[in-house]
Amino acid sequence: MREQVLVAARALTIEKGWERVRMREVAELVGVSRPTLYKEFVDKKGLGDALIVREGEAFLDGVRAVLDEHAGDAGGGIVAAVQYTLEEAESSPLLKAVLTANRNADVESGAQDTGVLPLLPTSASLLELSSATMATWFIEHFPGLDADEVTDTVDALVRLTVSHLVLPTADAATTARRISQVALRYLGLDSARCNADTGS
Repeated sequence: MREQVLVAARALTIEKGWERVRMREVAELVGVSRPTLYKEFVDKKGLGDALIVREGEAFLDGVRAVLDEHAGDAGGGIVAAVQYTLEEAESSPLLKAVLTANRNADVESGAQDTGVLPLLPTSASLLELSSATMATWFIEHFPGLDADEVTDTVDALVRLTVSHLVLPTADAATTARRISQVALRYLGLDSARCNADTGS
C-alpha cells in the first residue's frame, strides 16, 4: 500500500504541483481511507518526505549504476553521470525540483515547503549525497588522486550540472562532455579516452 500511495502522490505532484495535492485525493486514487493514509504518513509533510526519499534513492541508484559501467574510465564515468542527471531531471519535474531547491533560503526563511515538495528530511541534501556518491567512486577507482582535490572537483562538477538544469546553454551530451573535460583537467587525468568514447 505504501508504494502505491507514493506512486499516486508522485503522479499527482507532477501533474499539478505539490501545493495542490490533497491527502483525500491520494487516498481516493489508491483506494484506501484517509485514516489509513494518516496512520502511515502522519500528515502531508510526512508523505512529501517519504516521496522525496524514494525519488532521491532511485536517482542515486541510477547514478551508481552508470558509474559502475565505467570502472577505470574517469571521463566516461563523468559524462555518463552528468548526462544521466540531466536527462532524468528533464523527464521528471519532481526530481528537478528537488535538485534545484534552494535549501539555505528555505532554512533561513523558516519555510517548511518549497511550494513543490519539502526538502530532504535528512542532514544532507540530495546534492550533497550526489557529490558523496561520485567522490566515493573516484576514490575507489583512482586511489592515486588526492581526496581533498576529488571532493572539491566533484562539488564543482555537481554544481555545474545543477546550473545547467536552471539555465541550460547546450544539449545534455554536449554539457556532459564539457563538464567532464573541466573535471579531468583539474584532476590531471588523461582526457583522451573520454574524447574517444564521446566522439569529441
